[in-house]
Amino acid sequence: MAVGVFYLIEIWYTSAMKMEDTMKKAIILGATGGIGRQLAKELARSLDYLVLVGRDPDKLSQVQEELTGSKAQLSTVILDMLDQKSLEAFVENLDADLLVNCAGLAYFSRGSDLDSASEQNLWQVNYHAPVQLIKQLVKKNQKIHLVQLSSLAALFPHPYLAAYSASKAALQTYTLALQEELRQSDSPIQLGLYILGPVQTAIFPPKLVEALGGGRLQMKPEKVAQQLIRFIEGDTSYEIIGLRYRLLVWLGRLLPQRWLIRVLARYLRKGLN
Repeated sequence: MAVGVFYLIEIWYTSAMKMEDTMKKAIILGATGGIGRQLAKELARSLDYLVLVGRDPDKLSQVQEELTGSKAQLSTVILDMLDQKSLEAFVENLDADLLVNCAGLAYFSRGSDLDSASEQNLWQVNYHAPVQLIKQLVKKNQKIHLVQLSSLAALFPHPYLAAYSASKAALQTYTLALQEELRQSDSPIQLGLYILGPVQTAIFPPKLVEALGGGRLQMKPEKVAQQLIRFIEGDTSYEIIGLRYRLLVWLGRLLPQRWLIRVLARYLRKGLN
């Protein structure tokens, strides 16, 4: 029954208005990562302008070269999310119909072993920078569709990814609360939050990927990008990407949280060895 409902929902989103009918220019933060890179490939086929943002100029140039010949006119911006002043200047000059934040930082270790500098960097990239970006755009009262990506770790605390889980949970709480504030104030900003399960990217070390069952249990970036576009076209404010993960979340809400955390710890701990 639940599978059928999810299937009908996905069919409905497929019939939504195409992105190129309402948007001309998009910006991707974290465009050199697995998800951002694939999303850039998808958007470059349909939009007129695409801005690729990342901190590594060589990787940005590589992605831009891969997209040569696409419909979109391409440009790149070098931005380190750890640099608050650079981020502020970037947002101040921001002009686009769509902004997707794919940037993220994770450290796999015992929570007590994570040094303060690394933890501060993680919180800056995963929480403080996205919040700063949102607040500046709200003050500008600029019409834009802003998409934040989050993780199942925001819904279920992940041992050995304690700081990562906490930062994603904080971003989810902030975003969902602000969505209602924006709705009540008739803001021109559309704020979306999309939850991802394990994806075939380099954010997590190989040992952790293997502990979680290997690549066969991870979604491919291509599939994630396609579903992201579908939900953006449907003006969806909150969604869990991937049918298997929507079912997993539904099941997880029926089980005791402490039991789920222990199961996660059993598997994730294997990645430490």
